[in-house]
Amino acid sequence: MEIIDNRTKKEEWRLGDVLVSGSAQLTGLIVKDNNGKYCLIDITPDESGNYSTMEGCYYGDSCENLAELYCKMGPNWHKVNAKLVIE
Repeated sequence: MEIIDNRTKKEEWRLGDVLVSGSAQLTGLIVKDNNGKYCLIDITPDESGNYSTMEGCYYGDSCENLAELYCKMGPNWHKVNAKLVIE
């Protein structure tokens, strides 16, 4: 049996990726905020304040590039496979 630990593999984050936190069961989406900086917005189901790019409404700080966002958020957030279902 092979066990793959996603927490230790190198992740390459891109705009539109879905991430989950390792500790708090939160879900985020990488987007650009109103100032054109990268940020991680809250898309956790049944939470208030979801899907906002206004300052203070997303996880952590906004960043100039994805590498900076990864350095700030990477230890606690991990990329997951996700799909949009429209019914």
